[in-house]
Amino acid sequence: MDIVVKYCGGCNCQIDRSRILTDIQEKLDPGDRLTTDPSGAPYAIGLLACGCTSACAWKPEVAALAGKWVTLAGKTLDSREFPEEELAAVAVQRINEIKKGG
Repeated sequence: MDIVVKYCGGCNCQIDRSRILTDIQEKLDPGDRLTTDPSGAPYAIGLLACGCTSACAWKPEVAALAGKWVTLAGKTLDSREFPEEELAAVAVQRINEIKKGG
């Protein structure tokens, strides 16, 4: 399954988004992949990758790219704070929950 990723502009990064997204890709189930290509929209799942908690990339046109979203915003995932080193694992757990209908 392709999971669309939307990045913020990176003006106030409090986390290493690139490393976290690489970790997420490595932890995803075989056959799942992250993509920044919006041409396949609407996707079932999207991942908003913002460097800080303002999550400025969240806009109506972004919301339309996927049915369900996982929001990485600074050290939070879906508005819950985690240590940076746990964010990838928590994101993959959430993606898997969505895939199962959650």
